[in-house]
Amino acid sequence: MEANFLKEKFVDCYKKEVDAVFRFCIMRVSNKEQAMDITQEAFTHFWQTLKKGNEIRNYRAFIFSITNRLIIDWYRKKKTISLDNDEDLDRENFDCIPDDNHLDLEAKAEARFLLGKIKKITENNRNAVYLRYVEDLSLEEIANTLGISKDATSVRINRGLKELKMIMHYNRINKKNDD
Repeated sequence: MEANFLKEKFVDCYKKEVDAVFRFCIMRVSNKEQAMDITQEAFTHFWQTLKKGNEIRNYRAFIFSITNRLIIDWYRKKKTISLDNDEDLDRENFDCIPDDNHLDLEAKAEARFLLGKIKKITENNRNAVYLRYVEDLSLEEIANTLGISKDATSVRINRGLKELKMIMHYNRINKKNDD
């Protein structure tokens, strides 16, 4: 491929996906610097793949797949870190919710609340739910990212939503309203 075309493809993908990839990383590693490093490394791998001339059918799914593998590798090297340990998250210097003007204060608070609840569901289900409802990836993109079938992806999302409802005591609220 032509060098300018590759550069344009890379820059276009980077601009569109860098924030989403970073949010995915920070949800998983709860450390701003590590999330930045993994994001940078993911895009470096992406660039190297483009330069080799390998065909990439879905850039978004490909970059999330690379990111997911890098996160898994990081955890293998760093077994003492827990996904549920919020103490690693530098809350003063980083907020997972962007400061876009289109979100009012109440919507930002609700988003923070829901992300906190999503972090409490089991890892396999959490990743599928997060990618589907926060990053808006399709079932096929999530399946490619997680290296599972579309059916397994759908099952994980459904199980994750059930867990989320239980965590949020949604079922008890609905039963009271039904009475």
